[in-house]
Amino acid sequence: MEISFALLGTLEATVDGAELSLDAAAMLRAVLAALLLAGGQRVSSGKLVQSLWAMPPRSAMSNLRSYLARLRAILGSADPRLASRLVTVSGSGGYLLTLAPNELDARIFADLSRRGQAHLRAGDHANAAALLHDALALWRGPAGENISATGTLAQQLADLDEQRIIATEDFLDARLALGITNGLLHDIRALVLDQPLRDRPWEQLMRALYLTGDPAGALGAYQKARASFSDALGIEPSQRLQQLQGSILQRDDLAIARLALQ
Repeated sequence: MEISFALLGTLEATVDGAELSLDAAAMLRAVLAALLLAGGQRVSSGKLVQSLWAMPPRSAMSNLRSYLARLRAILGSADPRLASRLVTVSGSGGYLLTLAPNELDARIFADLSRRGQAHLRAGDHANAAALLHDALALWRGPAGENISATGTLAQQLADLDEQRIIATEDFLDARLALGITNGLLHDIRALVLDQPLRDRPWEQLMRALYLTGDPAGALGAYQKARASFSDALGIEPSQRLQQLQGSILQRDDLAIARLALQ
């Protein structure tokens, strides 16, 4: 039996290549997502309720039991062995969904990202870029795009999206270290447009423009970053961005390279 769960985009589940129907209830998908994100660990009923609702209704516990029963039935319709993976824990209470490490895309992403970041820190930029490329290729859209949850699950999914942004920044750093290639500036600009209030994409854009022989463009990017931070947050760019601007003004290649390693 080959099982695959996907959270990096819409929530999907497949068994032996056949997709399970999870469209019946948005909250059913949320329950499954909360169990998946627990990584095979027991989740108490109380924590599951908190995952689903910011303000739980009086019927929260009975609703939860109903959702779990329906989820077990859906899993069982694909294969009885799959239904047996959704376990009600006696004694301490709670529930767990047993998973192999390679059955959830979010866990595969986390492993690839962690390994890629380790290679990046070690200066092995080629392997870092390859691993991070594979990690980012797992994403199909915002985490849990078809899940409705107002409780702690919403923050867990937002945390996954944050990890995607960090992995993207790491991937761009690895590519920058390997040299300017076709598409790199476009990809950095796309991240700046998507995340205009993060320092790192602006820094990457300034470095990339400088490395392509366009220091004026790099300084212009700094001014755009300054305007973004000022307009949205009323603050100046970080000290690191200011240091990079100063190094570009002085055409100090050594300082620019040293800053990239910090």
